[in-house]
Formats: sequence, structure tokens, C-alpha cells
Amino acid sequence: MGKKTLRVYFLLFCVSLSLLIIDGFRHGGLGDKCYCFFSLNFRGFMSKVSVSNKLKQENSVLLEKIAVLSYEGQLYKELKKENQELKEILEFKFSYPAAIIPAEIERETPEEINLSYQINKGSSGEIEPNAPVIGLKGVVGKVLKVSENASIVQTLKNYNSALSVKDTRSEARGILKWSKKFFVEGIPQYADLKEGDTLVTSGEGSVFPKGLPVGIVTYAGKKTDDYSLEIEVKPFENFDKSDVIFVIKR
Repeated sequence: MGKKTLRVYFLLFCVSLSLLIIDGFRHGGLGDKCYCFFSLNFRGFMSKVSVSNKLKQENSVLLEKIAVLSYEGQLYKELKKENQELKEILEFKFSYPAAIIPAEIERETPEEINLSYQINKGSSGEIEPNAPVIGLKGVVGKVLKVSENASIVQTLKNYNSALSVKDTRSEARGILKWSKKFFVEGIPQYADLKEGDTLVTSGEGSVFPKGLPVGIVTYAGKKTDDYSLEIEVKPFENFDKSDVIFVIKR
């Protein structure tokens, strides 16, 4: 578009110059007028081209600044997230009087129905079999196998998992299990347990100390063919988004 306009102005300028030369032999009137008209417009056009180029350069600089600010903003969000996670870990460690050993999850088993973690601590890091494992929000599971520098953690999302729990409000007790969803069995229909109640470890058995947070009751209803309550639970810990866990020293 710009080149085409420039050609038109150049052609008109040539016509104006020809008229100027022709009229110069006469009285100089028409030629002067044409020359002045096209000369002024040509200068105006070139001035607009110059301004347009300057605006393009300024826009390019502004776009670079926006890109830098966007990157810095994203970096700030990531650092803020990491900072918050570190604060949560520190607050968590101070809230538990028992000795705990932090460990990173190296990989997960591919089976969703029987989820296990491999962690980067083993016997050389004072990890022992059957040691209870917790996360930032609640119980994760227990140590299943131990080697020198790594261990396998069996999470609560496992068909073989069974955790003794109690209701903090009514003291009702049962066994938390997993079968594509978390549920509690062994609580009779007359027990005082309802949606929204908090479940913690009861301390029964030889693995978990009492009082560790487990989850929230999301459903409590009577079974038609049994004398126990049907109870569904949402655990506090998000097993799909865990990076760091803590092994409680036995």
C-alpha cells in the first residue's frame, strides 16, 4: 500500500515539474501553483511515513517490556508458591512434637487402585518398616519396604490398607478402608456420626499414634441389609499432588 502511494506521488510530482518547466517560459503562474501543491503534499506524506516508523519502533519496545514484565510476573508467582509451601512445611514440623523425617517422593506406582510411593530415604536415613507416614494435611499411609537409600510407602489408597479411626465429636470408632472410594466399616447404626464430622487415628494397633488427622465424613446413612452405618470419607491429604511426605520415627 505504501509503495503504491509513493509511486502516485512521484508521478504527480513529475507532472507538476513538467508543468513548471512549460509554464516557466510563460508567466510562471500555473507551474508554481502545481509545484507548491504537490511539493507540500509530498513533504506531508513523508512526514507521516516518518511518524509511522517511529510509532512502530515504540510499539516494538513496549511489546518487549510487556514480555519481560509477564515473565517476571510468572516467576514471582512460582517463587511465592514455593515460599508458601516452605512455610507450610516449617509450621507443620513445629506442630508435631514427635520426631519426623522429611522425604521426597521419587515416583508413584502406575496403579490408581493401589497407590504406593517410592521415597528417597531408607535405612541409612533411619527409616524403618511399618513407620507411619503423614503429609502436610493428614495421614498418607505406612512404610512397607525399606532398602538402604529408598523405601516403599503403602498409601491409604490401597485395598490392603486398614486404619483404625474415631470421630472427634462422638468418639465413634471404625476401620477406614479403600475400594475406589474411602469408607468406614464397623460402626453400628445407633452410633452418633454425621456428615461433616472429623475423623482422626484412634491409636489402636501398633502403627499409628492417636490423634493424627485423617479426613471428613461426606456421607453417613443406614444400610438396608446391615446393622452398620454406611460412611464415606474425603481424606485431608491429596494423594495425587504430594511431593514431600514425613515419616514418623518409631
